[in-house]
Amino acid sequence: MENCADRLVRAIGTKGNPCIVGLDPRIDQMPLFITENAIGRYGDLDRAVRGCITEYHERVIDTVADLVPGVKLQIAFYEQHGVSGLLAFKDTIEYAKSKNLIVIIDAKRNDIASTAQAYANAQIGRTTVFGHSVPIFDADFVTVSPYLGRDSWEPFVDTCRTYGKGIFILVKTSNPGSSDLQDLRLAGGEELYVTVAKLVRPYALELLGESGYSSIGAVVGATFPAQADTLRELLPESIFLVPGYGAQGATSSDVAHCFDEDGLGAVVNASRSLTYRFKTRDMSERAFEQLIRERTQAMIADISDAVAARIRTTRQG
Repeated sequence: MENCADRLVRAIGTKGNPCIVGLDPRIDQMPLFITENAIGRYGDLDRAVRGCITEYHERVIDTVADLVPGVKLQIAFYEQHGVSGLLAFKDTIEYAKSKNLIVIIDAKRNDIASTAQAYANAQIGRTTVFGHSVPIFDADFVTVSPYLGRDSWEPFVDTCRTYGKGIFILVKTSNPGSSDLQDLRLAGGEELYVTVAKLVRPYALELLGESGYSSIGAVVGATFPAQADTLRELLPESIFLVPGYGAQGATSSDVAHCFDEDGLGAVVNASRSLTYRFKTRDMSERAFEQLIRERTQAMIADISDAVAARIRTTRQG
């Protein structure tokens, strides 16, 4: 079974860039051609919620599928709409996979080992029902919280091994408050995020692919470039999922710190800055598609230029 990191690395190589489009449904910010008279078109409120979210993301995916290697779905934005939102979540995953995109679920899940296994089954593995083993959401990667310790990660790692999937463990997140806990110095003098990275690496080494990268990755926020430099050295085999670019304020130069000396080893996500923040919701389908595509192309160019510049600087130094 192919290592999930190898699939991601190949997708990055095919598209020529490491940019990921975030899909976070915000119905009240979608263009009016999606939401106007939605209940009348779909029949009732629940169907309208599912229909709008699914239709919106299918249009986004159709617009960017030839440009980027994958998409990231933040599950909370779907869960807030209840069952209808989760049905749209499944619809979107299936549609993205039909377009050969890598699918990342941003769920930040974990718990005691038995519950962690249930999360892993749902998101990247299979669930046994009446004697049948069936995939549920069947994404390629899921984000995982580390703060219940190693025994809580192991069900996810085992699921990755069994089904050729991957995880991104939260190591240094992009939000300002991450420093409240993740930067705390422990009795030995090192920061907590450094200790977490050192705990992650043995698991990463267990699941190396032919590319040299592991299906056990790390979430490393672009908003903390100095810490990203440290983590790049501590986790050379892990692919970093990099939030923080765009709406959260990180620049492409900040992002570049998450890549290795070959310009590899990371994928960069942007969500709101690509798929929302319209000057007006009253826009044509053509204008919408053109805007999403232009924003995505601009991000690709910006990230690619910054990573190339950092490689030149590193090699000259």
